[in-house]
Amino acid sequence: MKQIVLFNILFFSILSGSFGQKDSILFLNGKVDYGKIEGLTKTPSDSVIIISENGKKEEISTYRVFSFTKANQTQILYRPDEFKGDFLSINETKAVTYGSYDARQTFKPYVPFITGFAIGLGASIFDTYRSKSSVADTVNYNLEPGFFKSSPSIFPFLIPPVVCVAWAIPSFKLKDKKILHKEYFKNENFYRGYQRIAKQKRMLSSLLGSVIGVGVGMSIYYIAQ
Repeated sequence: MKQIVLFNILFFSILSGSFGQKDSILFLNGKVDYGKIEGLTKTPSDSVIIISENGKKEEISTYRVFSFTKANQTQILYRPDEFKGDFLSINETKAVTYGSYDARQTFKPYVPFITGFAIGLGASIFDTYRSKSSVADTVNYNLEPGFFKSSPSIFPFLIPPVVCVAWAIPSFKLKDKKILHKEYFKNENFYRGYQRIAKQKRMLSSLLGSVIGVGVGMSIYYIAQ
């Protein structure tokens, strides 16, 4: 009797889970949108209609979409078109798209953020440092050397864009444990898609970290006054 009850619970759990699964759209940039797909329209333009959680309809142009999944059935929309600049084959584009998706899911730009924060904070603090030599060169004997003794300049505000651009330069070796689609490991197109999104995340994270660092440094200066 217990076995029958357990079987029924397991069966209905699986059944409810399968019916509760949402449709999805995989964009060429690796983003995924979930909801209920109503269909593929042909007029006035090719598009996928999706209903979001709040019931609002959104029309998405197919040129942004690689594939969509409806009722566990996946349909690839991407087609090579030289007139649109889509020179890659379906398989090559699939690898690029999966690489972009994996980067969005697994790449965590902690190092760029911490580095940007440290550089921004350091630049902001040292910008207000007054050296003994600068005090000796003035006739104002009321000036004192040390941190937070000098007025801020424009220098710290130049740090965020410099750090952001600097993090766009380095590349890195992709590790097998860092990706979800392991069958594409060492695939050139997969790596290209992963690196593109990872570079964007590195740049934005370092920019955010350096801006926060400069802001913290400026706050410390005004608090110390």
